Amino acid sequence: MNETVDAGMILRFGLKCLGIFGLIFLLALLTPWMAKQVDALIAKYKASHQEDPEKSDHPENMPSVRSVYELPPAPKPAARKKVVVRKKTNQK
Repeated sequence: MNETVDAGMILRFGLKCLGIFGLIFLLALLTPWMAKQVDALIAKYKASHQEDPEKSDHPENMPSVRSVYELPPAPKPAARKKVVVRKKTNQK
């Protein structure tokens, strides 16, 4: 149980940790830039591929993220469906 730890081992461990943290730091810096590039590509693609306005990504057609405390949106009058309730019959 009398093992020694030399300075080279501590230095290598420290450099590995710094390398991992440096990689995480670079990814954190590059992520917004990559997202901006992807958004530009998507906008360019959508501009060249026009769709029907009913199916497009207008804000009223897109699902939205709501808080737990927000009420769900009121259903549109045209979206309501009539529900048919059938009674069970006892057939033997």
